[in-house]
Amino acid sequence: MTEIIILLAIGLVTGTITAMSAGSGVMIVVPLLVLLLGFSIHQAIGISLLVDVIASLNVAYNYYRYGRVNLRSAAWLAAAAVIGAQIGSQLANLIPQDGLTGGFSIFVILTGLLFWWRAQSKRKISLSFLRSRNPKIQAVVIAGIGLYIGLMTGLFGSGGGVTILLVLVYILDFPLHMALGTATLIMAITATSGVVGYSINGHVPWAEGAVIGLAAMLSGLFFTKVANRISEKALNRVVGSIFILVGIVMVFIGNGGGDILVRVGIIG
Repeated sequence: MTEIIILLAIGLVTGTITAMSAGSGVMIVVPLLVLLLGFSIHQAIGISLLVDVIASLNVAYNYYRYGRVNLRSAAWLAAAAVIGAQIGSQLANLIPQDGLTGGFSIFVILTGLLFWWRAQSKRKISLSFLRSRNPKIQAVVIAGIGLYIGLMTGLFGSGGGVTILLVLVYILDFPLHMALGTATLIMAITATSGVVGYSINGHVPWAEGAVIGLAAMLSGLFFTKVANRISEKALNRVVGSIFILVGIVMVFIGNGGGDILVRVGIIG
């Protein structure tokens, strides 16, 4: 019973993060499954990818109902990410996972600060130098970014939502609401590719993933409505705050926080 409650709680938090920030469940699912329930890192990543599929499809559908999904403009990104996810999932068995939490935590925190700055500043941050008037060159740039996103998906269980969101907002110049809807749909596609790869290697505990995924659907449905009703400025602040908080938690876990929790009797 305790395990079910923990799984449901993880799912509710994951669905909230996905709906409000297009963030992958890996930031919540993997650390908590490893620390609280003793899953191996590969099993936790496999579950995270499955949850990303379930939660992201649900969230993307609800954004679509508000007319805020534009996959056609990001087709190259999605196609390349699927290929990268297959490559990454096969490499995951060969590359050690230790030492990655700290760097990714810093990235998440900086991303959060970037969105806060965007909410406060009257000037838009732009990575327009990555754009090209030549559609073929732009397609190559976007495909290269998509391949990188897919590799990270396969290796670390991240659906790539954060990176996809940054690409859509700062390179393709999507409005944030449209970017969130589109990013969650692309994340579902890349995560599906990752699930296939991890399943081939026997690293997807389906039952636990389904429980977390169903809980994530419930919270995702509610918070998608919230995200679509608030202003772009407020949404930037919410997205930024989520990233900063998650990044700090990941830094804490990556620097021995899990051992501290065990010693004080919170886990283990």
